[in-house]
Amino acid sequence: MTSAKGYKITDSERKTRVGIAAKNIDDLKKKTIEKFKLSYEPSDIHFQMPDGTIVDCNGYFETLPAQSLLIWVKEGERAETDAEILYKTIREVNEEYLNAGEKVQEFFTEKMKSKVFKLAEVLKGIDTEKVKLCTKAEHPEWFEGLDSRAATKEEYMFRRAQDRIRTYYYRTKEDLYRSTNTTTTSPSLSKQLGALLADLQSKLKLNKYHGHLFDRHAAAQDPNLKSMCDASGAFGCEGRWDKDRCLYEPAHSINPYESRESRIVFQTWNLDHQVERSRSVIPAVREALRLCEEEGGSIDVKAIYNDLFTVNNLKLVHIVCHDKGAHSSKKAGPYLIS
Repeated sequence: MTSAKGYKITDSERKTRVGIAAKNIDDLKKKTIEKFKLSYEPSDIHFQMPDGTIVDCNGYFETLPAQSLLIWVKEGERAETDAEILYKTIREVNEEYLNAGEKVQEFFTEKMKSKVFKLAEVLKGIDTEKVKLCTKAEHPEWFEGLDSRAATKEEYMFRRAQDRIRTYYYRTKEDLYRSTNTTTTSPSLSKQLGALLADLQSKLKLNKYHGHLFDRHAAAQDPNLKSMCDASGAFGCEGRWDKDRCLYEPAHSINPYESRESRIVFQTWNLDHQVERSRSVIPAVREALRLCEEEGGSIDVKAIYNDLFTVNNLKLVHIVCHDKGAHSSKKAGPYLIS
């Protein structure tokens, strides 16, 4: 039986924060409605993390550490992320920008991508002398506002990479069960799907959910692990899914190890699947399972794993270079080995 864990729950305006112990996400919804005296049904609310990640399934919810901060939002709505709040704060204290007359009006009509781009420009003026410091004792302001027991920047960034990969796993699991259950009730297919998901999760655990991707010291600890940043912690945009590099001059870059502000803005950078997870990989996996059941053969677990969770298919991109349209020229699979 799953034991209850405590979480910090707040509303979208972050004015009220309440501690709630819950066994699962449905339990948390019911208690949130009670604590905040909401006139909603559990299905009417969802939870969002401060970086914008949606927590919408028990599998991912169970991986969250105790005392994680979650924001409840109504169906169809979203709360401002830490990066958006930070931008507003900087905007309000940046008198030179506010006094720019027409620029102020321009700000209120711009889309978020443009706002984040301007925020990156503002961050260039922030003192970066402490980038080499690692521990909370050495650079306490970097850790300000974090609900984390991480003692070093590297440990915190390691966990953030794990969070992103875990999210892909649990969304994949949920999508496959949902789509498979609506197309067939075959016990053998369900068994194959369960075995595939167990195999994928086993590999992820063995690889520590690829936390090394954001850890600047990973290569020093193990030469076989390659981070997406350099030894100082600087990340470069790898360009839109159909390009081999960032086409902006200068190319987008960020070092989240420099400052609290840079750490928060890094949340807006995306780990983007070149071959799309939901539009291409999921349908291809489902088709491979169907063919395996009907015609025999085996599932290419390695290829599926690489397309979902590794840099074989993932690119780190600045929000401006993240194209949410269909990646029509890149197709997944086939994942069946005859």
